[in-house]
Amino acid sequence: MKKVLWILLIMALIAGCYYDNEEWLYPNPDLTCDTTGVAYAKSIIPILQTNCYSCHSSKQAAAYGNNIDVEKFSTLKQSVNSGSFYGAVIHKSGYSPMPKSGAKLDTCSLTKFKIWIDKGALNN
Repeated sequence: MKKVLWILLIMALIAGCYYDNEEWLYPNPDLTCDTTGVAYAKSIIPILQTNCYSCHSSKQAAAYGNNIDVEKFSTLKQSVNSGSFYGAVIHKSGYSPMPKSGAKLDTCSLTKFKIWIDKGALNN
């Protein structure tokens, strides 16, 4: 009987010695988001390509994107200047949330958009 108790005690101790690294379990996305040198070509276009061009590219805008073509810088700039672009991507009340059929973009992408817009939304 004592042998069984010792085995159970040892098993309980082994099972209780599980160690997790907090950084592995709960990574901080803000630490992995590189916002240095945010620029249109380097930072914004890749986000648009991944999340927006399926509906708002030159080829798709008429059929799926309400004729809003963010692949063209001039059209994107108009949308940014009117406030409708940022309102849509942050899902602000009163704006059509984008992407239309998906969840709000990740924090890093939204931060890059905000930085780019705050710097004047330049074609750089």
